[in-house]
Amino acid sequence: MANEFTRTHPLFAARLGFARWQQVTAVLLAVAVVAGLLFDAETLAACLGLVGTVLVGLRTALAASAIPRRTAEAADPPLPDELLPSYTVIVPAYREEAVIADTVRCIAAMDYPHDRLEVLVLVENHDPATKRAVLDADPPPFVRVVNIPAGAPQTKPRTCNLGLMLARGEFVVIYDAEDRPEPDQLRKVAARFARSGAGLACVQARLNFYNGTRNLLTRQFAMEYSMRYDLMLHGLSALRLPIPLGGSSNHFRTSVLREAGGWDAWNVTEDADLGMRCAAMGHRIELVDSTTWEEAVHRPWPWIRQRTRWLKGFLLTTLVHTRQPRDAWRRLGGRGLVSLLGVVGGTPVSYFALSLTTVLSLAGAAPPAWIGTVTLTSSAMYGAVLLYAGKRRGMSVLGLAATMLPGYWSLHWVAAWRALWQLVRSPFVWEKTEHGTLSPSRVPGGAC
Repeated sequence: MANEFTRTHPLFAARLGFARWQQVTAVLLAVAVVAGLLFDAETLAACLGLVGTVLVGLRTALAASAIPRRTAEAADPPLPDELLPSYTVIVPAYREEAVIADTVRCIAAMDYPHDRLEVLVLVENHDPATKRAVLDADPPPFVRVVNIPAGAPQTKPRTCNLGLMLARGEFVVIYDAEDRPEPDQLRKVAARFARSGAGLACVQARLNFYNGTRNLLTRQFAMEYSMRYDLMLHGLSALRLPIPLGGSSNHFRTSVLREAGGWDAWNVTEDADLGMRCAAMGHRIELVDSTTWEEAVHRPWPWIRQRTRWLKGFLLTTLVHTRQPRDAWRRLGGRGLVSLLGVVGGTPVSYFALSLTTVLSLAGAAPPAWIGTVTLTSSAMYGAVLLYAGKRRGMSVLGLAATMLPGYWSLHWVAAWRALWQLVRSPFVWEKTEHGTLSPSRVPGGAC
């Protein structure tokens, strides 16, 4: 069943690998970089610095463009209980015994009629500890534990596809095993679908962290998420550009999700891929003013592992959706390619470019002064929007966190190069993120 997507949607299947032209282009780029290092390092530094600055500037501009719109956002009219649709909540959980019980209690307590709600907790057969933790939480009857058989690849999207086969709700949403959604999120999303009509395929809720103030790393992480989910994705939405979905709290029409083939089990950022695929198939995605609180990784090495998977998935998604350039242009158009190449693929590429520029500059091959000025200006604008996003979330000690921004970017650089290495050697390997470091009693925003 994990391979069904490859058979039914080969155009979008990551497992089929890369086109020959993409492999040739990668080799030529590598040769060009090596030649630049050997013969004209200053010109190489200038080109790389300009590329990185433009890509960071694009994300900054998208986020900044959403600031006036976010302040004027209006709520959708709520639906009475008798008009609420049926809902399936899918919770994939693997080795999550430390957090899954509280998550089940939280989701079961959400403000939604129980007779229109089913919760499927998907647990691997060889993970009895997680199953036992779910049952010990004494879940209500509408919460079911689904045993997932072993199979390859052992990834979250494969598990979600098996859950999608069982889903009976008109709408389906994915929550991660440590998630704490705000209690009225399902109602808000149902109201958005009712207002927007049949053309709306998916609604993405905002994501942030309930342990965002734990240390400097989580503060930076929380500000980054605030900028992405509170601002940048809204900028994409306002411009009708494809939205790379987050891995949690994306709410779908079940019929549309099945038509789109579900998730690609071989793509390690199945969420971003599905957002691009929805756009390529002509489906619309919107965002809703409701937050799901997650757990931020608070130590550098686990953070690098997690970010490696995300950046590898961004590269993989970009390569998959550009294997056939003419088809990509026909499906996404020029505007859609801005989102795919500038935001999804452009994120890891900006880290490659800026890290190399920094190394070359330290080695004495600095780019021209005007490029340095543009880069510093772009970085300052990025930092200002980042601080604004954090302030909107009520974060304190922002100045101290901002002083650590260069160190935080260096972690991105390490993760990006590690992602590139894995893309070549092990493109489908899924490095799991461990959870379970904070009591749910400290979750903000009214979530349980």
